[in-house]
Amino acid sequence: MPGNLSALRWILCGALLAGGAARAEDPPREIAEGMPSDPLMLGKTPFTIQGFGDVNYMTQNPDSGHSSFVDGSFELFVSSRLSDHWTVLAELIFEPDGNKLSIDLERFQLTYELSDAFRVAAGRVHSPILRWTVTNHHGLFMQTPIANPIIARWEDDEGLWPLHFVGLFASGRIPGALGASYAAGVGNGRGEIRDEVQVGFDANGSKAWVASLGLAPDALPGFSVFASAYFDGIPAPSGEISERDLTFSLSYIRGPVELRGEWSNLHHTPKGSSTSFDTRGWYVLASYRLPAPVSRLRPYVLAEALNAAEGETYLDGVPDEKAVAVGLRYDLNRWLALKGDVRFQKVGDGPREGVVRFQLAANF
Repeated sequence: MPGNLSALRWILCGALLAGGAARAEDPPREIAEGMPSDPLMLGKTPFTIQGFGDVNYMTQNPDSGHSSFVDGSFELFVSSRLSDHWTVLAELIFEPDGNKLSIDLERFQLTYELSDAFRVAAGRVHSPILRWTVTNHHGLFMQTPIANPIIARWEDDEGLWPLHFVGLFASGRIPGALGASYAAGVGNGRGEIRDEVQVGFDANGSKAWVASLGLAPDALPGFSVFASAYFDGIPAPSGEISERDLTFSLSYIRGPVELRGEWSNLHHTPKGSSTSFDTRGWYVLASYRLPAPVSRLRPYVLAEALNAAEGETYLDGVPDEKAVAVGLRYDLNRWLALKGDVRFQKVGDGPREGVVRFQLAANF
């Protein structure tokens, strides 16, 4: 913990100094003297930091022992435009790991944007295999419910899906009334264990490929449909596993209405084996912002399920899970949201449980 806190202090100090430099009216004299009057040469590139954070409270029945306050994640979302076509983006997360502090660089990407129809990024990005994570990212203020659906849990939160991707990634929107969009990438795949994102090297020669196609027709405002696929060779300790994942997503978001749903299948085949393992999951979210004078209230229902493949060593110990959460989001103002819900769940062969949760989420 002392080492993590020391790293946290240095990172925050660096961010504040960088932000200060970006907002300075004039460059330091020793830099400015003899330099051309090009703002890119004088450290005046726009530099912004957006913060997100949350604090939680939860209790469970049958009682797991006691209720708990949970200091949630603190996120720094940093972006800068380097030229008319180049941008840089970083997403740094400070989050609890038990009673310790964990620091993760969740995203870092350099992006070249030729037009809205074509952009290409290099670095660590969010994989488009699920729409939830590329829409809401990590800041919990951005999403309606308290927590991510089961299939959209991050790798370091016992998630099963490959939600981070390190490599080259292209995306864009195709002009036309169909509202077509695409995304495709190649990079490092999964590591030996599920929560390992290979940021430093690829443990095998098999590269991961991901692709997504979407439609948001002008004739159906608010409606969109996506299909995504992910291909990889996992360097598991028991031997390489061929991974072929597929996801279908639907959403309708217009005015006070929010409807989202996804179904996804992880298809794993050990090399040299004729036996395949399929793990499936889905969720449906429905929410509605109430009319005035209670328009700050948004009740929601989130139904979800996970059916884990039996006998697969790479997913060893993962139980089936079913849950329904009924909750309410109250926007105190544009920067603060108070959420509360009751989650009825069944995990594996355990008893049916009820979990009461509250969350105060901020965007600053």
